[in-house]
Amino acid sequence: MSALAVASSPRRQLVYNCGPAQLAIDFEEPALGEYLHGLLSQYDAPWAGPPNTIQVLVESNSLPTVASGTTGSYLTLQRLRVDCIDGRLVSLGHLGSRMEFEMNASRARVSVPPHPDRPALVEEIEQQFVLLLARAWAQAGWTPLHAGSLVPPGETRCVLLCAPSGSGKTTLTAALLRRGWRTLGDDKTLLRLQAGAACARALARRFHLHPEAARWFPEAGNLTDWPRYSRWTDKRVVQIEKLWPGRLLDEAVPGAVVQVERNPLGPALTVIPLEATEILNTLLRQVVIPGEAAHARPLVNCVVGTASRLRGARVMVGHNAFANPDVAEELEQILRRLLA
Repeated sequence: MSALAVASSPRRQLVYNCGPAQLAIDFEEPALGEYLHGLLSQYDAPWAGPPNTIQVLVESNSLPTVASGTTGSYLTLQRLRVDCIDGRLVSLGHLGSRMEFEMNASRARVSVPPHPDRPALVEEIEQQFVLLLARAWAQAGWTPLHAGSLVPPGETRCVLLCAPSGSGKTTLTAALLRRGWRTLGDDKTLLRLQAGAACARALARRFHLHPEAARWFPEAGNLTDWPRYSRWTDKRVVQIEKLWPGRLLDEAVPGAVVQVERNPLGPALTVIPLEATEILNTLLRQVVIPGEAAHARPLVNCVVGTASRLRGARVMVGHNAFANPDVAEELEQILRRLLA
């Protein structure tokens, strides 16, 4: 859902509904809220039931935060070192940003230091919010999974698509959406075990597509007309329903997993079945597991319980594969067999 301004606040407060978590954010610097809007507004899939509201203050500091005392014992990410101290997550970024999340009080504070590379600093603050949301989703009983999904027409079961960013899972997803398949999203999914089965829920209703994909999907038009996702990539933020109406779902039951890889020197499609341990490892690689046992255990249990119900395959996609419409048809048959 789009941000809602709260006029009664002395600062600029924005409220974002992000699945089972809601962020009510006070920005001391309104411009920073504008920079972060693209990230926080993407989690716009509808969600039943009242979310847990987290009050967040984003304040400006005159000096960068001192790095002493933050070891990364809870998590070490690309830009952040994170500790868990007395029920608080304390996260320090390489450029000096700091986030403290009092988990039981549903309250967080993000400190923004001065830095000459403003875009890099904003991306570091974005990562602080991604960390905050991931822990909030886990507290709500969900496991955040970096994965896309595909659901055949008339089905309620989905194929989870796992791959590092840039491996082509969004392009693969788009190739089947135009053939009537549906999706929960291309990048982030929430998982939970409930009533003896695994459940997958949507978070975002938009794609991150590279402009070159327009040559395979002419209905997309000029993708450069859509806003850029990040300064680090030329991918564009595309509203799925505007390109492929009726293709979005809010919930599905995982039935299979596909490990997507680019294979520029190989054939259009190569398929290799995955063994049970490979399926488990594929899913585990898509979940950030913290060092705190009490926080890690529910995430690992969810992944293990989900993986035990899935069939899987590694699907390697050749260069310019989707220029040939027969490739999408072959891919369709492969995924249907996995769900059979």
